[in-house]
Formats: sequence, C-alpha cells, structure tokens
Amino acid sequence: MASLLHEVWEDEDGVSVFVSDGRPPQFLKDDASLVATFEASSWTEAMSKYYEMYDLGVYKPFASSSEPYSEELRAHQIEQLNASKKVV
Repeated sequence: MASLLHEVWEDEDGVSVFVSDGRPPQFLKDDASLVATFEASSWTEAMSKYYEMYDLGVYKPFASSSEPYSEELRAHQIEQLNASKKVV
C-alpha cells in the first residue's frame, strides 16, 4: 500500500486546501503558508486527518475514496515533487 504526501496550506482568510506538489495553489492569496504535512494511504485517511486538524467531526467517505493509493500514483507524485523543486 502506497502512502502519499499531503500538505495543508492556509491563507490569511483561513482558506485551507490540500496540495501535493510543494507549492501553494494559485487561488490562495500570496500570504499562504504551509501549516501541516502528513502521509496517508488513501483519500479517506487524508481527509480524516484533515477533519481532525480542523475539528470538523468525523469524515464520512464515499465508497471509492477508501481505495488505497497505488504505487503508480506514488511514483507520479514523486516525479511531480522533483520537477517542482527544479522550477522553484
């Protein structure tokens, strides 16, 4: 079972979002900062951690979101992370 890196970025308005390429999403304000990083082996696990961070209760997943991440997806993320380091 593959684990993927998840990042939570937050801007001054409290808007937060997951990303996985080492850079804040473009729609967040320029002051966005990285507030947490963690690994998870499925979207359900990632969202459960996110819900816990923001005290949002229990995440109720869709059936397909509980599927474990694939090794192919992990390899793609590593490739994207390495590419973003060259750009930054």
